[in-house]
Amino acid sequence: MLYKTLSAAVYGIDANIIEVEVDVSGIKTNEDHFDTAGLPDAAVRESRDRVRSALKNCGYEIPPTHITINLAPADIRKEGSGFDLPMALGILGADRGLNKKEVPDCLFVGELSLDGGIRGVRGALPIAIEARGKKISRLVVPELNARKQPWSAEYPFFP
Repeated sequence: MLYKTLSAAVYGIDANIIEVEVDVSGIKTNEDHFDTAGLPDAAVRESRDRVRSALKNCGYEIPPTHITINLAPADIRKEGSGFDLPMALGILGADRGLNKKEVPDCLFVGELSLDGGIRGVRGALPIAIEARGKKISRLVVPELNARKQPWSAEYPFFP
């Protein structure tokens, strides 16, 4: 089963929209096999451990199967831990653990803690600017980032 979410990669003051595609194979194995493609750095590759623990500690189990995550486009380097949240949502969606088939108008960014909490990330403002430019109507960022940004309740970023 395939599930897609949106996220973003940040380079200095610029951001690029990244499509996070998650495929959960229907073939059962002894343990989960978790592969990430699309030019991920070490922090992105390590996300499998954070995602696995966060989901487990929130009451979800990663299915014992082959999980493939593609971060597209593949020619843009993906850095940091901000892809944890969209990866976790993709796994839940692909394993039919979410009510919605896809969320094409929403961009997700956030690092997961092992208990399932969401930590702040670098570059939320460039991500918000890029999302607005691409007409993405909803942006989900960690609470810490939302409080620091100019789109807070006083200055709504998305009309």
